[in-house]
Amino acid sequence: MNQTAPTTPRFDSNRAWQDAAAAVSGNRDVLIALVGVFIVVPAFALAVLMPMPEPQQGAEPEAILDLVGSHFRANWYYYIAAGLLNTIGTLALLALFGHASRPTVGEAIRRALSATPSGIAVQLIQGLLLTSAVMLPTALLGMGGEAMAVLGILIGVILAVWLWIRLALASPVIVVEGQRNPIAALQRSLGLTRGNAGRLLLFFALLVVAFAIAAQLIQVAATLITQGLAGAEAAKLVGALVAAMVNGVMTAYVVAALAASHRQLAGPERPDFPQVFG
Repeated sequence: MNQTAPTTPRFDSNRAWQDAAAAVSGNRDVLIALVGVFIVVPAFALAVLMPMPEPQQGAEPEAILDLVGSHFRANWYYYIAAGLLNTIGTLALLALFGHASRPTVGEAIRRALSATPSGIAVQLIQGLLLTSAVMLPTALLGMGGEAMAVLGILIGVILAVWLWIRLALASPVIVVEGQRNPIAALQRSLGLTRGNAGRLLLFFALLVVAFAIAAQLIQVAATLITQGLAGAEAAKLVGALVAAMVNGVMTAYVVAALAASHRQLAGPERPDFPQVFG
């Protein structure tokens, strides 16, 4: 007897946003602890203790790149430490949003720590694939001249964006489904996003752009108000703190949206997944 192949669920961005918003609202107390420790504090510390050097006015692009490169070479270990904390925090948020048991802060952190090696491996593989997606067409078409090189960059960026959204659910697969093989997690993400890449890309693009615009407006407003009341130095501190806090809020919503998207596309195959967030 022939069996009908399972159809791929159609991604519903409105439902994903509602689930993500409910997840954030229903776990506010736990989120304050996780986002504060793993997202906000590292970002604020980097901005205050190791601010990015400002290039001289009219500096050449090569000089700016050298300045930025020197800064990262001198402080790479701080950035790695902050990146590790961000990774653990993101995985802890996925553990919080993706499990029906509503884990405590300690349980979410323990689950995140157990998933961290696989999560880092997935990030490294993703980075390699995305970089290759940009560099390969750029290098190949670049042999045809400057105009072709620009075309190669454009094609590479499009390929990288498409690949990024196809692999975006690998981290939820690791944390929620317990898959510790990074290659298998990436393959699983390819399967979950098949037929829904365009809808997922539009959803996350709109989400990130909306938060980025809001973050910029809030930071500028806070900086200007503080500068008028307390001076330039205080304005820098307040601006850095506001930027870190807004980044933390954005991270919480984006991770909640990732968990909601994963639940929506994989939930029917896993009856133990939460059916309602929050």
